[in-house]
Amino acid sequence: MATWQLGPFDNDDAVEWCAALEDLAPDQRANFVRQTLSAAVSAGPTLTPEDAAQSIAAAATLLQSLAGAPPSESAYAPRFLLGSDDIRATKQMCGLATRALDTVLAQGSAWRLRWAEDIEEDEAFEVIEQLRAKLAAARL
Repeated sequence: MATWQLGPFDNDDAVEWCAALEDLAPDQRANFVRQTLSAAVSAGPTLTPEDAAQSIAAAATLLQSLAGAPPSESAYAPRFLLGSDDIRATKQMCGLATRALDTVLAQGSAWRLRWAEDIEEDEAFEVIEQLRAKLAAARL
């Protein structure tokens, strides 16, 4: 996984996921987000770093769909969704996203091990923990 910055969209796998999302018909995008998050939860400890990066992007995309949530500052975020209602955050979807992020952050996860002993390890974890907290606290 090539990572350029710490944001949820700032790596090769997230950019590829966002491109696939953009290529879908608008009525298929919410299901794509749901499938990505569900796959992460189902994978549990076998979740690959690449799939973890995609589930992080899916969770961040869901967060952006919340009313009043500021758009991501990343140049790689799915800006094509701004102002659309292609993806609607529901309590169920936010709960699924928090469970997917729990899988990403789990002790011994491949994503976590990839960041181990990196100079930005703590910051990388903090970005995901903040994303998780915002989704868990969403008032829908």
